[in-house]
Amino acid sequence: MERRGVKDERIQGMWKELDDLVRDEEADNADTNDLSLDIFEETTLRMERYQVASPSDEQTKALLLRLTPLVAGPEPMRFSDQLLAAEPDQSSLWVRFIRSITSQAQVFSRMFWIISAVIMAAGALGMPLMIRDYSNGLLLVSSFVSVVSVFYAMRSYGTPMSRLEVTFPLSQVEMMMGRLIIIVLYDIVLAAAVSIPLSIAGLTGPLFIFITSWLVPLCLCTIMAFVSIVRFGIWIGGALSIAVWGVQLSLGDLLGPFYFLSDANYEFWGSSRLLALALTVILCLLAYLTMRSSRKGDSAHYDQA
Repeated sequence: MERRGVKDERIQGMWKELDDLVRDEEADNADTNDLSLDIFEETTLRMERYQVASPSDEQTKALLLRLTPLVAGPEPMRFSDQLLAAEPDQSSLWVRFIRSITSQAQVFSRMFWIISAVIMAAGALGMPLMIRDYSNGLLLVSSFVSVVSVFYAMRSYGTPMSRLEVTFPLSQVEMMMGRLIIIVLYDIVLAAAVSIPLSIAGLTGPLFIFITSWLVPLCLCTIMAFVSIVRFGIWIGGALSIAVWGVQLSLGDLLGPFYFLSDANYEFWGSSRLLALALTVILCLLAYLTMRSSRKGDSAHYDQA
């Protein structure tokens, strides 16, 4: 380590160059000449302590060995990218359907999949303790998860991000449908997965009737949340959907055939399922008309050329 009293020739050369430049210019204030050679030397020596050593030859070779496999060959194209690159006119309906789903799967974070599964499992485990007003925990939880999932998937609707999404290769209608399909399929898979062990344990009665009990309300709540958000905005639509779910939870069998979260023991179970199915079809038509009116964004696709 260099001693502080030693005059480094390199530092003196730097000081001479800077001193010549300063003398060529007029001083703007009286503090310009306050910097002495000793202060400059001490400051330079202190700054050298924070310099990082350059990599050795061995480190450079190791980095090249790690980078060579990455640049040796072309990066393999992902399946979703292959579907996205397919020409719309040449691809089949099934390919376009898969493309609209796979391209939207990345919108949902990993925590979304985990939290949805945990809530659904908690509803199934707590079903014996949550039986009330001809309903049960899985019915309540599955419909609630579907409403919250739609709210999460549509969180960019009506924001500046939605104007950016209009320029994507997929149209806004395809993106919305892809997200809805993901939500419905994932919730159905989760609810069906927990229904089977509950049925084996003898807690559900006939499995088909039990699945129908939660499947129809799940679809109704999903499409209801979607239409509410599209028609009234993300916050008002989400609040209305949660409010409808809360009314079902609080009033219960006082709603008569409009009590859609009822189980098979309810007096109006059959009529409530038929009424919920009819409302689901009506809301699907309303959603189709709403999305059709917004298809003007289809002409703003991203130019891949």
